[in-house]
Amino acid sequence: MSTQFPTGPTRNVQAGDTPDLNDGQLSRPIVAALNLLRGQACIIDAADGEIKIATNALVGVGNPPFVPTESVDNTADGLEASGITAPQRIAVVFEADTTLGLTLFPGDYVMVDDTVTAGRVAKWSAGAASNNPKYARFLGIEAALLNRATTTPFSETLTTGIVPDQSVTLADGETQVIWVQLVENGLQ
Repeated sequence: MSTQFPTGPTRNVQAGDTPDLNDGQLSRPIVAALNLLRGQACIIDAADGEIKIATNALVGVGNPPFVPTESVDNTADGLEASGITAPQRIAVVFEADTTLGLTLFPGDYVMVDDTVTAGRVAKWSAGAASNNPKYARFLGIEAALLNRATTTPFSETLTTGIVPDQSVTLADGETQVIWVQLVENGLQ
């Protein structure tokens, strides 16, 4: 399978980036008093059509995945979010978890899991299949993605490899922006 993404030597992908914003983009109302972050794992509630931050209780029960392409402060209520839904490709934040897995290989699935930070994804595990359906399929990471150390001296390095043939291995709790293809209702 060949997958084309916008790349460049110093592109530095951010959560919420997408290869083509004209393909699969839509707007939906946000549930009352909920603020969304760009690139956060969300769902469209099938009951009322509102956007909610994804949890394992909400994913895969007829609620399509949704990833906002812009942050929205909905404190005053009544706003909408623009974003991408299945089966489009988009960048989201992967959070490594010792229990679920620290390494993702292209083709692996990711899930929303309540043990990680809200709106982030972790590696899907077959043991969690009953309550954590697949949210998206991991495609790879951006070539030459800029990584910045979280402690002094805050050194910066570039990742190697070219999408989509790049796996990612992180320490427990560490995060990385990854390219995924959203899965329709967690049923694949």
